[in-house]
Amino acid sequence: MKVCYYTDMKQQTHTLTLLVSGKSYMLENMLPRSVREALHDLGLEGISFPCGGHGVCGKCLVRQISGTIPEPSEHDLHHLSEDRLKAGYRLGCSLQIPCRENVTLVLGEEEQNEHVLTTYLEDQKADLFISGTYGFAVDVGTTTIVVYLVDRASATVLGTLAAMNHQRMYGGDVIARIQYASETEGGVSRLHTTLVAQLCSMIETLLHEHGLSSQSVDELVVVGNPTMMHFLSRENPASLAVAPFSPVFVEPKILEGTLLSLPNARVLIPGLVSAYIGSDITVGLHATNILDEQKGALYIDIGTNGEIALYNGSELFSCSSAAGPAFEGASILHGMSALGGAIDHVWLSDDGSVAFSTIGEEPAKGICGSGIIDCVALMLGLHLIDETGAINGEHPEFARYMQEGPVLRLTDTVVFTARDVREVQLAKAAIAAGVQVLLEEAGMALSAIHTLYLAGGFGSFINTQKAQQIGLLPLLPEQSIRTVGNAAGKGALCILTQSKGWQEVETIRRSMHYHELSSSAAFQNHFIDQMLFAGEGL
Repeated sequence: MKVCYYTDMKQQTHTLTLLVSGKSYMLENMLPRSVREALHDLGLEGISFPCGGHGVCGKCLVRQISGTIPEPSEHDLHHLSEDRLKAGYRLGCSLQIPCRENVTLVLGEEEQNEHVLTTYLEDQKADLFISGTYGFAVDVGTTTIVVYLVDRASATVLGTLAAMNHQRMYGGDVIARIQYASETEGGVSRLHTTLVAQLCSMIETLLHEHGLSSQSVDELVVVGNPTMMHFLSRENPASLAVAPFSPVFVEPKILEGTLLSLPNARVLIPGLVSAYIGSDITVGLHATNILDEQKGALYIDIGTNGEIALYNGSELFSCSSAAGPAFEGASILHGMSALGGAIDHVWLSDDGSVAFSTIGEEPAKGICGSGIIDCVALMLGLHLIDETGAINGEHPEFARYMQEGPVLRLTDTVVFTARDVREVQLAKAAIAAGVQVLLEEAGMALSAIHTLYLAGGFGSFINTQKAQQIGLLPLLPEQSIRTVGNAAGKGALCILTQSKGWQEVETIRRSMHYHELSSSAAFQNHFIDQMLFAGEGL
């Protein structure tokens, strides 16, 4: 007689353990699930999936500690070395965790707090509030969030807190997050909740550190790009990503402070200019006093999008150029954010060898944006690449600097590839072409530009001469270039502490002439020219 044993599957639960930043999180794993689904179930935020979980960037590494995981996927095989695969590494975005046994994974071994820029030019206008209690100025970036606690009566910043934007779990850029929100049931709500929860936590931390209650806050100013402001307002940003690129709203908003657990406050959200020019740019322009310039001025904030504004002495013009993620490292083979161990500067030493520095003086793990610029400039200077970006395999010292690939050798594990050069070409051409289009729109020559303002973290840390050498920045005298740091944060502070700040920012927004580049024939022509490392305008 054959005896059959039936197992109650409800009792056959297995445990999934995730080790994140030295902490252990466990949950019952009854059904196969992805790493991102497990993170959602655990309520963990802040783990980065730069390409939105599409297996393109190869940055979301996890490592098996115990249990069995599936064989490498196509994405794993493409991005990971044989040694890493044997060591149990997989891409978190494509890994499906089985439920047949207990499994333990390490996440974010290479994740740290990025070096977030919180400083800004100290120039300050007069006309401060003489009343009011406490307030917060908040800069919500795609990658980072900065919160300033302010004594409004004296315009004094009491404390600052910066962190990586927890939404990066849903993609490293706005397009990836818009796609997630559009394709996932409840996606908009989830991204809204993720942002609001992080802001509430940061605000609560600052209040606690300074012995203040939530009732003592009467105003917040929150600025950011249009996608972030749509998520904060719980609006679906899907229309921002498809022609004709129409925001759900552009006018300023005033929300109840209860949104951020501040019962006596109001939340001011300055208006938008277009789908890709937001309040981070308008308040940044206000903070730099660009309209006080007697001559032409150019303002550039470089990220995945390059927001560009040009003032010709009487009118203000703007555009947004899709630079892609090259300068943020996502599309670069060994690219990474500005974390400890990131190569941030590269140069030729006295003996002709390649030298570099890393953030925190840690062993090199990858290359961040400023180092990426330096790599291309070095290869150009050594004539290892020509004006088209093609690698010169006949170079007499090719073997000294290059290895099979062909790639520029920085360390035994960190290299810069021909494909990386092409990614930088595409990004720098988009920025440079955007500048050319605005000059034509304003009827100006480059020589009419008196001041170039570089805003944001990337612009604050790059070597401007090398950025000019590769054609990312226009050839203007060194003394005319001003790095203004976190101009968006400074602009939010201006609104919070100036009685006319809100109105002045609104004047900038309403007077700005926006030029859409996606349908611009002039942009396409300039883009082709600027692909060359010796193109027009260099």
